[in-house]
Amino acid sequence: MTVNQKTYYIATVLISFNGVLTDADDKIFSSHSRIYKYGDGFFESIKVINKKPQLFDLHYNRIKRASTLFHLPLQEKWSQKFFEDQIELMCLKNGWLNSRCRIIFYRESEGFYVPERNRCCFLIEMSESGGNYPINDVGLKLGDYGQILKASNFISFFKPLSAINYVLAGIYAAENKFGSVILYNEAGNVAETFNANIFIISNDEVLTPALSEYCLDGVMRHYIIHKLRNLGCVVRETAITEEDLLNAEEVFLTNATRGMVWVESYKGSHYAFAKTYKIHADMFGI
Repeated sequence: MTVNQKTYYIATVLISFNGVLTDADDKIFSSHSRIYKYGDGFFESIKVINKKPQLFDLHYNRIKRASTLFHLPLQEKWSQKFFEDQIELMCLKNGWLNSRCRIIFYRESEGFYVPERNRCCFLIEMSESGGNYPINDVGLKLGDYGQILKASNFISFFKPLSAINYVLAGIYAAENKFGSVILYNEAGNVAETFNANIFIISNDEVLTPALSEYCLDGVMRHYIIHKLRNLGCVVRETAITEEDLLNAEEVFLTNATRGMVWVESYKGSHYAFAKTYKIHADMFGI
């Protein structure tokens, strides 16, 4: 090798496949897998800071509820600590302090729509990301997407692998240069955006769609509602119409990996952000 020649090494990213660390490029699914044939499963997206999954008690509670409703029984050893240890180990092996984590739970079984058994498997994938929960400097431009409505059933509370409604809404947002777009429920009320729960501030009250509106039962949504109430703020989980949204003082979005995002505009309405910034500081101390 000459003086000017260099050897480059590409770091191998590791994933956890049923608790075994393996190369992310390895073939792990056959052509018979239900994970792609039917989207048969659900997932959780988790923020990891200093190798620790954030709000993981809330994530694990939702995992257990989803596993029951999706008929995907967790193995006895798959405790909350088991997954916390797996995530910390993957951070160590990949050389990351902070990351975005996704745990996929899926059914491994023969059969067509009706599986021959309900064997649950999991896959953990991660990508490096920044720490903490910074709020955006520039407000988000919000649009709406009315072609697909949020369904009025329990699946709307979770993150099924068959997420084509979110994919199409995300494509629509990108094509129309929106930061995000609103999804409506079958009653015509605001449910959420394609990638977050939504909150509005009006008359010193914080409002967000109730679970009866079939929004995602978001982990960050849960955290913010309970922390604001503990701080003495008035938070109402209720039906929110487009008119409510247009007349709001401030609007912000929440999800587990991003934290909070403030909205600058929706259609003809423009929003302030001072109260949202204060809530963000109270939530995350930033």
